[in-house]
Amino acid sequence: MSNNIFSRKRFLLLFKQHFIHNAQLLLLSTGAYVGVIFIVLSIAQIGIDLKPHGLENFQGFLIGFVTVFGILYVGHAFPAFRSKESTIHYLMIPASVLEKFTFEFVSRIGIILLTLPLLFWITFHVQGYVFSIFTEETFNAIGIQNLVLIDDVPPEYQLLIYSLVTGSILFALSLAFTGAAMFTKQPLVKSLFAVAMVVMFFVGYSYIVIEHLGVGRYNPPEHMWLIPLQEDNALKAVTVALFAGTAVMLFVAFRKLKEREV
Repeated sequence: MSNNIFSRKRFLLLFKQHFIHNAQLLLLSTGAYVGVIFIVLSIAQIGIDLKPHGLENFQGFLIGFVTVFGILYVGHAFPAFRSKESTIHYLMIPASVLEKFTFEFVSRIGIILLTLPLLFWITFHVQGYVFSIFTEETFNAIGIQNLVLIDDVPPEYQLLIYSLVTGSILFALSLAFTGAAMFTKQPLVKSLFAVAMVVMFFVGYSYIVIEHLGVGRYNPPEHMWLIPLQEDNALKAVTVALFAGTAVMLFVAFRKLKEREV
């Protein structure tokens, strides 16, 4: 079978097999996610004298829950790689490398970007209405459009900010995804450790360059495009770097899966 062939029928069979074998785990994980959200929102509301959560709290908790649970879930992609026996069985499945990679990407990153925010929105409202029954406070519903809308952003910067946020989320998830493809044991822990080491190296290198080599005292002309000094140009550079990093991480994950197939 060619590794470049993509069959929609086999791809859908992968989904069917996955949900048949993992239905109970998926239901328990969904229940745990919803339960943790309800408990945390309830404790936070008790801490503010039972006042209902508003839009600001909604978006803050949304980012926190989706990021944490998203990384935890994506960090355990390619579960068959956790043992030698399951790896052999997974590689024997009659599906191409592209189909298996696409399945993992869609089931781990694509689906959670849709389901986790929606489940949070539903749980947020259930918790708000439940508390309004037992208190004199009135809970105001938050429109579902606020799952993607960002407040107080000037119109001329909206596309840039949305691109930056999207790039940041995809980059964080792709790091966990690639780590799961590379490491056999404890992939999430090893991925976080590797990221921490890279960040520490970058910070140390930057400190040496800026402080000891005197680069911090250099004032380049503003028209130099290699050194974006203006805020919007700097954000554009970071956004491009995030999307480029995401593409590189996904390519590494694909090559690692193909290497295991060989």
